[in-house]
Amino acid sequence: MSNEQKYPAPTSNPDNSAEKQAEYCAKLEAMENKALFDETRNRLWLSAYANNNPRSCYHWQVRACYDETQRREKPNLYESAYEALRREIG
Repeated sequence: MSNEQKYPAPTSNPDNSAEKQAEYCAKLEAMENKALFDETRNRLWLSAYANNNPRSCYHWQVRACYDETQRREKPNLYESAYEALRREIG
């Protein structure tokens, strides 16, 4: 594995390491579309909840979810997850 982060994030949080990022991206690639939708919705909420913590891993994980939907050429997965969350929380 590379020692470079795909998603720049503060390294003071061990969950932001290049290895953790590579593992998470591989996990996303292996997911079915429904699981990716659920994961994206969940990470969007967690990233918003951690808005006051710029070191949170949830911020780069949202970007990774977005990138995975783009790689699959299914941007509607990300958009639908965002809209579902928006409706859920009002």
